[in-house]
Amino acid sequence: MTLAHRLKTTRKKHGLSQSELALKVEVSQPTIANWERGGHIPRPDALSRIAKALSTDEAWLLSGEMPAKSNPAHQHLAKPIYHIPIYEWPHGSEDPTESQPVRYMAVADDVSDLFALDAHPSTGFVDGTDLIFAKQARRCPGQFLVKTDSGFKLEQLTSLHDNVFARLIYSIVPH
Repeated sequence: MTLAHRLKTTRKKHGLSQSELALKVEVSQPTIANWERGGHIPRPDALSRIAKALSTDEAWLLSGEMPAKSNPAHQHLAKPIYHIPIYEWPHGSEDPTESQPVRYMAVADDVSDLFALDAHPSTGFVDGTDLIFAKQARRCPGQFLVKTDSGFKLEQLTSLHDNVFARLIYSIVPH
């Protein structure tokens, strides 16, 4: 794919006409048409304005390749790998992370306070599913491990309560 093709498809993906992009880039509509036809290549300052207007990267417009820092694979590989403990589902109201883990799992994530539990049938997850939790419960709706008088349970919450133990961030289902 050429710069001309990347420019045209990205412009259309953003729902912009040539005239609308020309206004954003501060050039004329025929200039945009010329670039999209492959007649000329934008100068560096214009390329910068195009990339900004289309929320993309200049290097990608020129070469079709994402810079390493923007590449999703690079972003994932740059995350640290943690070997998190997996515990049995807690029986009673004892802290499950104070028991001996049954095994460990390698997880790449930005969050370091992770642990996992083998899903209990009461959670509604398939047998063998590992539920990965973050102890630092983020303040957003989601599923939380909640401590009750009779033990722990998984609840859908829209706000945090004092009895929230951790937030569910991943579920890994066996195949």
